[in-house]
Amino acid sequence: MELEALVEEIKEDMVRVRRQIHMHPELSHEEFKTTRYVRELLSDTSIEWRDPGTPTGLVGLMEGKAGAGPVLMLRADLDALPLNEETDLPFASKQTGVMHACGHDIHTTVLVGTALLLDRLRDEWRGTVKFVFQPSEEKEGGAPELIRGGVLEDPVPDHAVCLHTWPITDAGKIGIRPGPMTAANDSFRVTVTGTGGHGAHPETSIDPIPVTEDIIDSFQRIISRNLSPFDPAVITAGQIHGGTADNVIAKNVVFSGTIRTLNANTREYVKKRMEEIAFHTAAASGAEAEIEFSGGTPPVINNGPLVHVLERSLLKSIGNDYIEHLEIPSMGSEDFAYYLEHVPGLLFRLGTGNDMDGRTRRGLHSPDIVFDERSIPTGIRAMTGFAVEYLNAGVE
Repeated sequence: MELEALVEEIKEDMVRVRRQIHMHPELSHEEFKTTRYVRELLSDTSIEWRDPGTPTGLVGLMEGKAGAGPVLMLRADLDALPLNEETDLPFASKQTGVMHACGHDIHTTVLVGTALLLDRLRDEWRGTVKFVFQPSEEKEGGAPELIRGGVLEDPVPDHAVCLHTWPITDAGKIGIRPGPMTAANDSFRVTVTGTGGHGAHPETSIDPIPVTEDIIDSFQRIISRNLSPFDPAVITAGQIHGGTADNVIAKNVVFSGTIRTLNANTREYVKKRMEEIAFHTAAASGAEAEIEFSGGTPPVINNGPLVHVLERSLLKSIGNDYIEHLEIPSMGSEDFAYYLEHVPGLLFRLGTGNDMDGRTRRGLHSPDIVFDERSIPTGIRAMTGFAVEYLNAGVE
């Protein structure tokens, strides 16, 4: 049976699955019900489940019947965000303060549908598919925990693939590009220390507040004057805390934020420049500054030859009119990047927007974002078609 017909058979069931997951979202590291639900949905397939090494999440293997071949890892993420949903949908979240506002419910549904179809098509493909339903993408830890638990071993994947919802792209379309797809994400925290003093006598103290202003302003000149316009980066100070009273000059100011970069050299250079600027700007005013970096999600860099396989498969499964060649990467980050530090792979975009409902164009993580469910069959066709093409033809 043709792939399109198979997808049509399960389409309505998959919409119901998505709505069930959407109504019952769970936060990072708490995806117990979602884990059980996914396993129940796939209980009649040939998947051999493995211990993921984490309390939530699933890892399973499926073998094709057409002979030995490559190992392909397909990954979806299970967790939701700490948000109150504001969509008024009939299947809106029933969990106060928790919402699938990043589309992970759709990611999971697409991978469930892909597993169901690949099981039915086992006679037509060779090799092994490793299905990974990952916990905790929104909160740091999910991908590294699975890697430590052995997800990239026994067997070792030759390539890894995932998708991500994308409101900018129309529902029914798939967005692809080789090279950088998402940015590295690092957090920073700067402590600026002065002496404190009386607000009426600034000449008798060292005030860390104007020093902080100078440091933040100088950080932006890293982007505009130290980097090429063709080498994108973002430095955002998201929080500033300092002072205790209107008539008191603060002794300390602490500010923190995020850094987004697209390649390793720029990532390290930006951190180095931030350290230099913080130290010297503070010293020029007699203050001190200490900067700390944390987090550290790497960028997603799509493997070029694998993108060609994806495009070839999409021409067969959805047609040229539904392929969107993305010109620029996103400065958002994705912990799928941790897997790509070990195996080549790619992330593709699943369009979820339409011009009839402006809520479908809201930014990811918005409390009133709505995802066009026409994306679900498109995602299943794209993921399943790619898997069969890759497993049988490989990467040229």
